[in-house]
Amino acid sequence: NPIRALPMDKIKRYDKQPNHLLNLVQAAHILGYKDYRIIESMIDQGLLQAHTIGKSKRLKVFYHDLMEFPQKVKP
Repeated sequence: NPIRALPMDKIKRYDKQPNHLLNLVQAAHILGYKDYRIIESMIDQGLLQAHTIGKSKRLKVFYHDLMEFPQKVKP
């Protein structure tokens, strides 16, 4: 089966989507990484801002922050 491209009118902009909190595994998957530790490294370097919910120690990142990340990094 050949891969078909979706028409552009079918793809919604990320900033039109809800700004959910994502765990580090989800964030890594969205950016194409297999290991969540790369997201931890980005947080440690100050490239991404981490959040926690209540008394939980688990780190989360906002979807919109994650999707803006590639725009912030200069080649």
